[in-house]
Amino acid sequence: MLFDAEAESFASGPAAWRQACRRLGLGLIWPVVCAGCGAPDVPLCVLCRRVVAGPAFFQPMVGWPPGWGVWGATAYGGTAAKLVLSWKERGRHDLTGPFGAGLASALVACREADSASAGSWQLVPVPSTSGARRRRGGDLVAGLARRAVRSARPAWLAGGYGPPPGVAEILTHRRVVRDQGELSSRARRKNLAGALAVRPGLRFALLQRDCVIVDDVVTTGATVAEAARALTSAGARVVGVCGLSVTLRRQGVSTSEYLL
Repeated sequence: MLFDAEAESFASGPAAWRQACRRLGLGLIWPVVCAGCGAPDVPLCVLCRRVVAGPAFFQPMVGWPPGWGVWGATAYGGTAAKLVLSWKERGRHDLTGPFGAGLASALVACREADSASAGSWQLVPVPSTSGARRRRGGDLVAGLARRAVRSARPAWLAGGYGPPPGVAEILTHRRVVRDQGELSSRARRKNLAGALAVRPGLRFALLQRDCVIVDDVVTTGATVAEAARALTSAGARVVGVCGLSVTLRRQGVSTSEYLL
């Protein structure tokens, strides 16, 4: 296997000793526990790290074109759901590194499966709302995408896939949307219809570019479907969808006119 998420996350040599000493000193002041199981003195233990490390899998969705779906690193639920919620809502931004390694496995698998794309890819993160950015201290999905690119770089170059993808934060909300958490699949589609757009002045740069939509969690597919609509309306080609965590159920979210 070209990509080793566990090996990517650990340093070695003198730098590792200095890092361990810093962690020990800070741990005396601000004790840290594993965000998954509560094990002491480590932000993410080896077992919980493996939950989000892959291997990548493909999840098809009803209503999408034949052969289309989402590449993910872990099924959403249990420990994976607890980790994602800690990262998003409890300030555990120290999970971005392991999450990026997991998303990288999905990204590389998506690229391995796509023999049609000859050009370079642009990763397009699903944008957070302004309220979520203020509450969480930034756009976490965009940071996750950047970390995934760094983690995937060795496998990308070894596979001969050309230049590693860039991260293009080009989507924005053009109206207020409700929180998706408690909405049904149909209500999510209605809530998001027409909600996303390409940032002004960037449409020309997207013409005929190969884009991969990236999100932290894909549940019904409504959010990535809206992202695909916004991108294709600006002239981009959507060639894939990658998520860190994917709900293992088939949903009826139609995207047939947006995914190529």
